Amino acid sequence: MRALRWCPYHVLLKPRMNPDAVFLLSGFMAYSTFFDAGEAAERISHLAARQKPFLFVADFECSEFIIVEEPLCQTDVLFDIPSASNVNKDLFQTACNKGFTFQPEPFDRYKRRFDIVEKGLHRGDSFLTNLTVKTPVQTDLSLKDIFMITEARYSLYVPNRFVCFSPECFVTISADGRISTHPMKGTIDADIPNAKDVILADKKESAEHATVVDLLRNDLSMFAEKVRVERYRYATELHTSRAHLLQISSEIVGQLPADWRQNLGRIITDMLPAGSVSGAPKPSTVRLIKEAEEEPRGFYSGVFGYFDGFSLDSGVIIRYIEQDDNGCKFYRSGGGITAMSNARNEYDEVIEKIYLPIRKPTFSEVICINNGKPQHLPYHLKRMERTVRDIYNKPLSELHLEIPDEARKGRFKCRVEYADAVRKVEFSPYTQKERKSVALVFDDNICYKYKSTDRRQLARLVQQAKTDDVIIVRNGMITDASYCNLVFEDFDGNLFTPSDALLYGICRQRLIDDGVVKERPIRVDELRHYKTVYFINAMMDICDAQRMAVAQIVGC
Repeated sequence: MRALRWCPYHVLLKPRMNPDAVFLLSGFMAYSTFFDAGEAAERISHLAARQKPFLFVADFECSEFIIVEEPLCQTDVLFDIPSASNVNKDLFQTACNKGFTFQPEPFDRYKRRFDIVEKGLHRGDSFLTNLTVKTPVQTDLSLKDIFMITEARYSLYVPNRFVCFSPECFVTISADGRISTHPMKGTIDADIPNAKDVILADKKESAEHATVVDLLRNDLSMFAEKVRVERYRYATELHTSRAHLLQISSEIVGQLPADWRQNLGRIITDMLPAGSVSGAPKPSTVRLIKEAEEEPRGFYSGVFGYFDGFSLDSGVIIRYIEQDDNGCKFYRSGGGITAMSNARNEYDEVIEKIYLPIRKPTFSEVICINNGKPQHLPYHLKRMERTVRDIYNKPLSELHLEIPDEARKGRFKCRVEYADAVRKVEFSPYTQKERKSVALVFDDNICYKYKSTDRRQLARLVQQAKTDDVIIVRNGMITDASYCNLVFEDFDGNLFTPSDALLYGICRQRLIDDGVVKERPIRVDELRHYKTVYFINAMMDICDAQRMAVAQIVGC
C-alpha cells in the first residue's frame, strides 16, 4: 500500500497517520510511504531507471519504506553521507554539554533473551544472531540536535521519529555497476594494549565476521558477477564521546549487469534485512530474533540510501535513537551472538555501543605566500579567530607558519586546517585555474558562512551545471562563485561586490576597506547592468583575477 503524504515543514511523516489519506495543502511537501516491499521496489526502480534522485529508508521488517524524491531540494528529512548532504552541520551551534545519560536494562533481563537465542543456536536455527536492546536515554538534546552534533559516515534524521549516526555501509553502486559492501563485525577499546592484535585473534569475533562476510557475499551474488572479498578484517578507528574504539570490517565487491538501475528496487529489497544486523541463515534467524526481542525493531537496523541519478550510496541504520509519541527517547544497540558467545561479554558490548560520536567541525584558511612572505595575515587571523569563537566558544590557539625553503620564491598557497586548534599546515605551488565556462545556478538553501572543509554542497552545484564554475543565486540574489567572491564592473567603470556573499572573503573585505569596491545587493535580473565579472580570493587580487564578460555567463 502506498500513501502520498503531504506534510508541513517540521511536522513530517507522523506515525500512525491514515495511510490512505492524501492532504493537498498549499506550501506542503509530498513524501511517499509504502507498506509493501514490492510496491516500494517498483517505485525505486522506476525513479532509478529515469535517473531521478531520491532518498529511500527501509525498516528492518520490510514493512515500511519512505521515499523522498529530489531530497537535496528539501531540508526537513536530513541526511549526511559521504557522497551527498542536504545540510551544513558546521553552521549549527548548541551546547554539547546538555547532558546525555541512560539506564541500561538489568543483566538478568538481557540474559533471558540471550538464552532464547542460545537455544536457537544449539537447535541449528542459526549460526549467528544479532540480538539488540532498547535503552531509555535522558537528554535535553532534540533528535535534530543529536543529528547536528554527531559525526558519522551515514547520518539520517526523520522528524519526530528517529535519528541515526551510523558508521556502517550497506551497499554502494557506482555508475558503471560496481557494487560493494563493507560489513562491520568486531569492536574493541583502542586504548587496550595491542588492541588490534587482540581482536583479530579473538576466535568468537573471527567466526562471527567470517559468517557475515559469507552471508553478504552470497547476497551480492544474487545479482552480481565476479563477487569477491577484496579486503578482509581491516581495522578503522572511531572516536566517541566516551571512548576510542577500533572496529573491524571487510570489503566485498562484484559487478552488476548494465541494466542494474531498472532493477535497483529488487536489488535492495531482496538483500533485506541487512546480514550484519540479522544473522545467518536469514529466514530462521529473523524468526529467532522476533521470538527473543518480542517487539518489532522498526527502522532500527533497517537501511537508507541516496541515489543521485547515476550511483547509489547507502548505510545500515545503527547507532540509533528513536522517539515515541510521548517524546521519550530510546537508544537501540546490539551485537552478534554465536555458539562461542558469553552473555556477560555480549551485554557489556551492547552497553558500550550507547554513545554519541561528537563531531568537531574543521575549517581551512588559504594564505597567499609571495616570495616567502604571508600576505594580509591580520585579515586571515581575524577570520580564524571569529570562526573558533563562534563554533567552539574559545580563543584561537597561536598560529605558527614555518615557511619551507621551496616556498620562499614565487607564489605559494599555504593551507591551514583547524578545528578548535590548528591541525595541519600545508604549502603547495599556486597555479590559477582558468574558467572557460560559468553558469548561473539556483539554490535557496545553500549556506557557507564559515570556510568549512566540507564543500560538498558547492561541488554538487558545479557538477550539476557541468561547467568549469558557477555563480550561485540564493533567493534571487547573486552571492559567490564556488570558491571565489565576485566583483562586478558596471558600464561606467564602478566596481561592486554582492552584499549577499556566502562567505566574507579576505580579498573582498580588504577591497571594501580600501574603498576599491562597494557592497551592493545584486539581483539576478540586474546582471544586465554590468559588463564584467571578476573572480577574486586570497590567492587572486583584483588585478590578478580572471575576468569574464557577464554576457558569457550561461543562463544570464
